[in-house]
Amino acid sequence: MNFSTPVADLGEPVDIVVVGGGMAAVMAALAAKTAENRVLIIEPSNVLGGQGTAGGVAGFCGDTARVNAPFAELVKRLAEHQLIECYRPNDDRRPYDLEWCAFFLQEMVTGRGIDLLLHSRVIDAGAEEGVVTSLTVATAGAMLRLRPRFVIDGSGACVVPRLAGFPVVHVGANQQLPMSLYFTLWDTGKKVTPILPAGCPSWPDDGAIPMTSVHGFPSGKVEVKMKVVGFDAADGRSRSAAEVFARRQMHGLIYYLQTRGYRGITLERHLLAGVARGIGVREERRIVGEHVLIESEVRRAVVFDDAVAVNTYHIDFHWPDRMERAGTGITDMLDPHHLPLRMMIPKGASNLLVPGRGASADQTAMSAFRVMAVVAQMGFAAGHAARQCLELHTDLRNVDLIRLQAAIRAGGQSLDLSDYGEYLRCDLFAHEDVLGPALRRGTYRDLSLRALPNGGFSVAWSDGTGAWECARREKSWSVPVPGSVAPPGTSEAVLDGGEHAQVSVTPGGLTARITRVGPSRLATVREIAGEADAAVLPSVLATRTGLAVIYATVNGTLRFWHGSIERLVDGPPTAASIRLDTPSPHVDQPHDLYS
Repeated sequence: MNFSTPVADLGEPVDIVVVGGGMAAVMAALAAKTAENRVLIIEPSNVLGGQGTAGGVAGFCGDTARVNAPFAELVKRLAEHQLIECYRPNDDRRPYDLEWCAFFLQEMVTGRGIDLLLHSRVIDAGAEEGVVTSLTVATAGAMLRLRPRFVIDGSGACVVPRLAGFPVVHVGANQQLPMSLYFTLWDTGKKVTPILPAGCPSWPDDGAIPMTSVHGFPSGKVEVKMKVVGFDAADGRSRSAAEVFARRQMHGLIYYLQTRGYRGITLERHLLAGVARGIGVREERRIVGEHVLIESEVRRAVVFDDAVAVNTYHIDFHWPDRMERAGTGITDMLDPHHLPLRMMIPKGASNLLVPGRGASADQTAMSAFRVMAVVAQMGFAAGHAARQCLELHTDLRNVDLIRLQAAIRAGGQSLDLSDYGEYLRCDLFAHEDVLGPALRRGTYRDLSLRALPNGGFSVAWSDGTGAWECARREKSWSVPVPGSVAPPGTSEAVLDGGEHAQVSVTPGGLTARITRVGPSRLATVREIAGEADAAVLPSVLATRTGLAVIYATVNGTLRFWHGSIERLVDGPPTAASIRLDTPSPHVDQPHDLYS
């Protein structure tokens, strides 16, 4: 494709235009590309990767072990050169080298024959009856008019929907999830002379500084994330002002870290080495889609018939109008839940999809799925949907969902929620009554616990009145119904990591014995519930999270316990990168950066 013409109307259509070059957009382009079609990425920055490179966010959040094949290829390339940390399911992020990430994404995209326009942005769009018909693109040397057959907007800013007249949601400063600036310090090996430039702020103590996260690395590099509030990321003047303000605040924070220190660690040997190309953005605009994903749906681990992706991250709602840490915000853990195709379709659109943080959702739901490993799934699904529409000469109103979901699965992306749950698994926990008080039947035998698709469970039992069964779906138990007598379940299971679990009832309650793999065969015995009925054999099941148990209590109830191996096994947790932001209980406390 020749882009050298000063003003060009390409005439013949580009098959698929992907707006943005972040993780959602790149995965969309890789999924959409075939030998027969033409795919073009338009990216305002000078690199691919979006917030994960230009924005300075050098850590994947979300379950990175089971995303899709292109994402696995990226991780493989980074891992081959020790440029990404090992996958540890209990870590909040998986750090990597962002400059190498940008390079590998570039090579993956160009290696597939995908056209790439950096330093370019869409400045106008036309649409007729829900069909995007044209895009005007400002490049480094010319204005281009494109006539795409399909558009995927992975910009996070809903550029095309807004310009084409589709409804979008835009909340302003002090209402958006706040921006953050990422910068890097390096250990010089000797004490440095701190500098506090005129006009830069100072603070008396840790409680007064902007919300700050500090991640140290063995190389001596320290990555700092600094919260920036009071600006609108979707407004040009406000975002520009945010960049200016953030760098003043950054130099004040560096001076504070060098002189006073943070959480007991003073970075007196560290100097500024680099600042992200652009301020980090959590929220700009969101479309009003064919479905609006809401907080109550994600909290109940919703299951959708048109599921095309799975969220594996917690609610991450930062207070939008508060500079200080002030409790961070809302970080409630969520069970894995579906993301439907309809939330990526602007209402009434026929050939436009919006994966990533610009998808249709309320702010709280979006705060969870906006992270890179999750939007990579969304983008991958959008690319396959666009590809199907072109191959079958149809539009989004007539997508063959069975075929689309099959293509997504064939690309290494599972849609079964049961395959997830490992990520942050020690924070996933349930201990609940299966039956309400009015339905207690008093005497139980032949307990049987079975797994259902999408993270569900079924329970069967017998009592004096016959055989019964009920199911747990979307974190809620159904009313018991008559069933057939099921074979009794087992009280032993082999967990995901090979550990052997045996659950029994002792005089003290329900006890789990976990035998670790390896030559030592060390065993841990832990009580997981009290008041268990010793006359009823519990039934157990291994899950991605760890262990699920159904048992009877002495007061005539059935109870369900589902927790991780970390809740059952003694010993130190898996170490993360050195974390100086509020560590979760399962993460080692930070140690001296200089040791």
